[in-house]
Amino acid sequence: MRTSNSAGKLFLAIGLFVLVRPVCLRADDIEAAWKDLLIKGQRAAVAHDMATADQFLQKALHEAERFGSTDSHVGITLASLGPVQKALKHYAEAEASLRRALLIIDPDDNRGTEDVADLNFDLAGILVEEGKQTAAIPVFNKCLGIFQQLGGGESLKAAAVQCAIGDTYRSLRAYADAEEPLKRCAETREADGGVMNVGLSDALYSLAIVYEKLGKYALADPRYKLAEKIREKTLGIMSPAFAQVLESHAALLKQMGRDKEAAQDAALAAAIRRHERK
Repeated sequence: MRTSNSAGKLFLAIGLFVLVRPVCLRADDIEAAWKDLLIKGQRAAVAHDMATADQFLQKALHEAERFGSTDSHVGITLASLGPVQKALKHYAEAEASLRRALLIIDPDDNRGTEDVADLNFDLAGILVEEGKQTAAIPVFNKCLGIFQQLGGGESLKAAAVQCAIGDTYRSLRAYADAEEPLKRCAETREADGGVMNVGLSDALYSLAIVYEKLGKYALADPRYKLAEKIREKTLGIMSPAFAQVLESHAALLKQMGRDKEAAQDAALAAAIRRHERK
């Protein structure tokens, strides 16, 4: 018996629904699987279990790529994976992950969002770890520009980038270039958190080293001294970070002919190191 055209169309529609419906469900299944793996990976990273985080995020990336190699799911996953790979010292893989994430999240290289700035900051840090300091500086400068636009030149995120730029120049022995960003970083951190904060001591310590290398001993001395005081008060007298400043300051004091003060700092640093080795 022949069916009418309308009946035939109905059977065709039902057939198409049966064919298409599993595809839709499959997309939903992939989304759910991706989200579950991503969350597990991020939670493991927060718990500092980086090996587990890497495993979950690699699986999440596999699921994300089912949506397409340039899909937003992939970009989001890679943005989480890169820092985990950095923590595992898989620097080449981390660089590749973050560069690919940026191509997806910021394809036109013009998005001035905090997420893009954070990705660039992470990428620049990885480049430094790889010994690519010269390549890192323009990446740092890019994220600095974004943070300054978003939060002004006095934001703590901008300060963190300025300190990173200064330390990168310092590692390149470009001490004159390192001075200004480190000064701005120290000023912002002091204005935000007062004198007794560890972030300020880190900036002052780096700045003191720069002044010492530039032969500006009169500027280096008080910064070493203040960094000592901050670390002693905030981290404790037996802190290795406190010993680090004492050792550097002792070397400067010796160059300045202040041998008695140098010996005192060196002796206290040595006592801390002995305690550290026990």
